This record gives sequence, structure tokens and C-alpha cells, in this order.
Amino acid sequence: MGTDPLERDDRRYAAVFENEDPTLRFVPLAVQQKQIIVTCNYVARRHGLYKLQRVTEARRKCPEAVVVLGEDLNRFRNASKENYNFLRSFAWSGQVERLGFDEVRAEL
Repeated sequence: MGTDPLERDDRRYAAVFENEDPTLRFVPLAVQQKQIIVTCNYVARRHGLYKLQRVTEARRKCPEAVVVLGEDLNRFRNASKENYNFLRSFAWSGQVERLGFDEVRAEL
């Protein structure tokens, strides 16, 4: 029997900021690392922003976007640990494996 992945979307870093400040859920939000947008929320995507876009282009396309710095990875590591522990609590088999910084495989 194979396993099907439980997918979450690719805006995890933006979701971390939204959880810290829920008002960000309703505005275009982009997370910047170096000079690129590494991810953005759905509101920002509706305004034409996208992953791996240059920050200057994103600001030109959507001047009202909130661009937050995502260089400090500690907040993302902590969110990753919380997500891992949450999924582990539902894994009756105990088979939960961290595949990467923001990816977990679990037998639920």
C-alpha cells in the first residue's frame, strides 16, 4: 500500500508572520530574503506578486505590499518544530520524519 502526501501550500514563511500578526492576513504580504521574494500570501498573489520575484519588481507591481525580512530563520525553525510535534501527535504508528526545514512526512 502506498502513501499519499498530505500537502500544505508553499507560503509557510508568510504564514509564520501572519500567525504572529493576524492583521497581515488581509494585506499583501511578501517575505524577502536577499533581494528576492521567497514567498507571499494569497492576497499578494492576487496583486501579481510571486515566489522568486525581485523585490524591486514586487514593490513596483504592488506598492501597498508589506515586505518583511525573512533572514532570521529562528522563527521558521520554531514553527517547523511546532508543526512536526503537532503532526506527530496524530501519527498512531509513530512514523513521522522531518525531510527538510519545512517538510514532514507522516504515516497518519
